[in-house]
Amino acid sequence: MSTNAQRAGWIITVLVTLFLGFDIVTHLFRVEAVMDFNDKIGAPGWFPVVCGAVLGLSLIAYHVPAARAMGTILITAYLGGAVTVNLVFGQPAFNTVFAIATGVLVWAGAWPRDERLRALVSRGAAA
Repeated sequence: MSTNAQRAGWIITVLVTLFLGFDIVTHLFRVEAVMDFNDKIGAPGWFPVVCGAVLGLSLIAYHVPAARAMGTILITAYLGGAVTVNLVFGQPAFNTVFAIATGVLVWAGAWPRDERLRALVSRGAAA
């Protein structure tokens, strides 16, 4: 990949990390808005903390070169769960689109920076 593509990947990664980092903090500290939604969907009180921890560990893996592919996939899966919850509980379409867009940006940030990730996906597509 070109240097410009790698720079763009880093910029996207920083922005995605800031957003997901904020989301992690709101879950771990059980911010009122998070807890209100948690109550709305009928999830147990511990659920946001587990979600924040899972997302936090996935985000750490996303930044470790040897674990980047796994981190990228785990964050994508987490966001897929967010999409499902939004659809099942009739949340505004923006919430669903935003979760999907975040997943796309996670990949857009990792793809130009990680040759191993590109190779892994290419090998999987060829199989």
